[in-house]
Amino acid sequence: MPERTVLRHAVFLAALFAAAVLAGALAPPSFRGELVETFLALVGPGFDLPGGELFLLILLNNTVGALLVLLFGLLFGVLPVLSVAGNGLLLGVIYRHAGGIAGYGKAALGILPHGIFEILALLVAASHGMWLGAAFLRRIRRQEQEPLGGKVVHAVRRYFAIAFPLFVIAAAIETATILWFPHTLPF
Repeated sequence: MPERTVLRHAVFLAALFAAAVLAGALAPPSFRGELVETFLALVGPGFDLPGGELFLLILLNNTVGALLVLLFGLLFGVLPVLSVAGNGLLLGVIYRHAGGIAGYGKAALGILPHGIFEILALLVAASHGMWLGAAFLRRIRRQEQEPLGGKVVHAVRRYFAIAFPLFVIAAAIETATILWFPHTLPF
């Protein structure tokens, strides 16, 4: 039953995400500073876009990235693990940086409203990617004969039924936060 296996992967990835957030928050100041600087250089120009364009940029970035994480999970499930860990690490670094500037409560207000939906959507995509990677590995080892095509279709359908709507909600909240409440931005 794929749902149970996917759920186990999701629990593992959620624990990995939490550990990575903690690692990011506790990382050395020099590492955090470099990562924040790089992050702001990449996303900073997007803050000046009009609302509709900003929404589409956020949505496309998140949905395409997560769909690739799901599909490239076929390569033994490595990319989903790296993506979740990397996102957690970045979130921990950004939260620590923002908390030091604006206070941890204000930093949480800038991150949590959209972050909850975005993180859940990422976990859905990544856990299905891990599931596909495990199926691919079983197939290579000849422990499973079922074609992967049906599993890929199932994973993509779950992505569009669950993750995509969560990304739309997250992008709407993040866009509104940037446009209407710029003082809650954690930078």
